[in-house]
Amino acid sequence: MCARVSSQLHSEEHAFLAKQRRAEMFVTVSTYRAKAGEEDAIIALHEAWQHHQQPHARGYLSGELLRNVKDSREFIAIMRFESQEAAEALANDPEQGVWSRRIVSLTEYTPVLTEYTSEWQSH
Repeated sequence: MCARVSSQLHSEEHAFLAKQRRAEMFVTVSTYRAKAGEEDAIIALHEAWQHHQQPHARGYLSGELLRNVKDSREFIAIMRFESQEAAEALANDPEQGVWSRRIVSLTEYTPVLTEYTSEWQSH
């Protein structure tokens, strides 16, 4: 009986902790390949977003643009939000739509967007 209660509490504790982790952060990861000669334009577009759109992006926590060291045309953009709702609000913003279309115009194919929840963080 004691083992069953302990196991049930352990499972409930894990479920609670998993919910707390997911509530802490929502992450989007976009991967894309720049058209030849457009690498600097992609970097500049991300810098412009930081200066002009980031201050208005509610629930935005942080982001980064990664560039493949073996293929300089391949990028990964990571954006962290307080919640999925915050990420969706930004995605639905008309100004963000213009920015996204500009990114697409600089890439060989439509960027692949994947959504994640945070499960573990190192501080």
